[in-house]
Amino acid sequence: MNWIAGAPLGALEFGAPAGAPPVSGPDIVAAARKYLGAKWSHQGRRDDAMDCAGLVIKVAHDLGLTQFDKTDYPRLSSPAEMLSLCREHLVEVARADLRVGDVVVLSCSGNPHIGIIGDYKPAPGVLTMIHSQARHPRQVVEAQFNDIYLQYARASVIGCFRYPGVTA
Repeated sequence: MNWIAGAPLGALEFGAPAGAPPVSGPDIVAAARKYLGAKWSHQGRRDDAMDCAGLVIKVAHDLGLTQFDKTDYPRLSSPAEMLSLCREHLVEVARADLRVGDVVVLSCSGNPHIGIIGDYKPAPGVLTMIHSQARHPRQVVEAQFNDIYLQYARASVIGCFRYPGVTA
């Protein structure tokens, strides 16, 4: 496995360093939105190219929440592996408790997908998902996150998480 500085799984936890300013859900969304339009690239971690996991990790890096990374996963990995990593490094929350800045894991026809929950400014209370999608348009996008989207994507929610230490 390809962990930062060779640290074993669990050695690098998410959470802002001591003395760092608090990070809020809107801070996470703002950090994610700056990548809208970046091209999809398997295991990508560049500002102009990333995959769905890369987006979640880059945002955490940008906000100083972690140095954790993992890049040795297959193009079509297992939902169980993605859930396991999320459970180890994030705080699991109920779907009913999702809020802006949280991370959602989907199973799309048996393949895992991950994104960041945003907000739709013209309609308060309407959630979006910021994610890098491998299918057209093969880039980081923001779409309404609702049952219509899940049906269209042939997806189901399999996990909801929050970066540790994030304020409302």
